[in-house]
Amino acid sequence: MWTPRFACPDCSIELSSAWCLRCGRSFERIDGIWRFLTAARREALAPFVQQYRFVRVRDGHRRQTPDFYRALPSVDRADPDAAEWRIRRETYGNLLRHVLAEAPQAVRVLDLGAGSGWLCHRLAELGHQPVAVDIVDDDADGLGTTRHYATEFPAVQADFGRLPFVSAQFDLVVFNASLHYAPDALAALAGACRMLAPGGALGVMDSPMFDADADGRAMRAAKAGRFRSAYGLASVLEPGAGYVTFATLNEAARTLEMRPAFIPSRGPFGWRARRQWARVRLGRAPATFGLWVARRPPQRAEERPSGAPA
Repeated sequence: MWTPRFACPDCSIELSSAWCLRCGRSFERIDGIWRFLTAARREALAPFVQQYRFVRVRDGHRRQTPDFYRALPSVDRADPDAAEWRIRRETYGNLLRHVLAEAPQAVRVLDLGAGSGWLCHRLAELGHQPVAVDIVDDDADGLGTTRHYATEFPAVQADFGRLPFVSAQFDLVVFNASLHYAPDALAALAGACRMLAPGGALGVMDSPMFDADADGRAMRAAKAGRFRSAYGLASVLEPGAGYVTFATLNEAARTLEMRPAFIPSRGPFGWRARRQWARVRLGRAPATFGLWVARRPPQRAEERPSGAPA
């Protein structure tokens, strides 16, 4: 199992045997998960994590059977989330065809918002070297679920704003249905880009995407209203916007000097028809899902470290 080089999430310097020599903080691997949330950060995130778990339980997303996780992104047709996983499976296929199929060797992948680690599991089966990152660590819907897989890959509890890795060591960084949780999407994309080696790719999978901010805000308001009425929540915590606009993604690509492309996940005919009806019923555009990917140009000869291969 490949293990990345870790860096202190506060000081950003490379760790020595899990110790930060600057601030004196140590980081541990407990129950198979590297713990890189500081006590202060864990406390700050606790209200959102608690609400997230509560909503996931009420929505029926949290499962207990190992076979369910091992089969992802495929689920039984009778599964209540079958339509969602149909889209996730299509996006995963596009990731394989449009990004990883071009790789001549094992790819080092940083999976941000890994959840149960299903993407890392699949990529490890294909011989790649993934790393799963999430703030949720429990055994039903979080990083603890990775114990169900026969494949091995590092599981890291950390957040997007303080990635605990030495820069420029990944070939692919993917926000796995997670960028819409970032408080600042542009900053999160820039931080992820720092993790990329020259020629690497940055991906955003299955966050709700919109052309217009107004449509995204309307979706977020409707979601908050549903949470309040269905679950009795007095307030709905949302660490990020809850959606991403294509303008934000393309601005990130321009700023980071990357070449962007978008491959939509269209879903089956019935799913598309229901979404078109929702456009009429809701009076707004429905969210678009799929794979947005931007590539970092290869390192120029004059930028290579002395002695590095061409």
